[in-house]
Amino acid sequence: MTLSWILSYIVVSLTIVLIPGQDMLFVLTQSLTSGVKAGMKTVLGSITGTFIHTLLAAGGLSIIFQQSVLAFNILKIVGVLYLLFLAIQSFRSKTEPLSLTSTQMNTAQFFKKGFFTNLSNPKVAIFFITFLPQFVNPSLGYVGLQMFSFGMIFILETLVVFSLVVLFASYLGKRAKNNRNVQLSLKYIQGTVFGILGLKLLFTDH
Repeated sequence: MTLSWILSYIVVSLTIVLIPGQDMLFVLTQSLTSGVKAGMKTVLGSITGTFIHTLLAAGGLSIIFQQSVLAFNILKIVGVLYLLFLAIQSFRSKTEPLSLTSTQMNTAQFFKKGFFTNLSNPKVAIFFITFLPQFVNPSLGYVGLQMFSFGMIFILETLVVFSLVVLFASYLGKRAKNNRNVQLSLKYIQGTVFGILGLKLLFTDH
């Protein structure tokens, strides 16, 4: 595999990572309302889900979600219900200083949120099974290993970009931590974002 081929993959995949999607918006809202630690835990959860999608794609298992309408819809409904649950939870949460929110809540919860949000999105599975093979060179053999390697590059890019999003969003959150009106607005913004993501996923076609 030539260096130019790998570089072309890096450019294309990085462009995709930079496009705001469900995971990035999720990380942004968590960082904005709960700080750096919560944001980074959400990022780690999200890329762990991506790692599993990479393994499934490399093993050819993600093709199930591409070919089976039933499997796709089951996973989609799970994702929709989880996002709507988070939306309701956000709307019902008490408005507290942002500096306290991230310390009072077990940070493992943010990891779980990021993980399940990513893993329950069937579009991620389909993305990996359709995107990664475009850069695989069958003549070199080890197709699964090639796909896994490309997936790991994608994960590293996501980690870097999302970490920058966390730092930026948490900075804005800290600036607003003493303003109760801003905190109240952020709570409803977070709930609305979760709700929109859930409805968007609900009306996603196979």
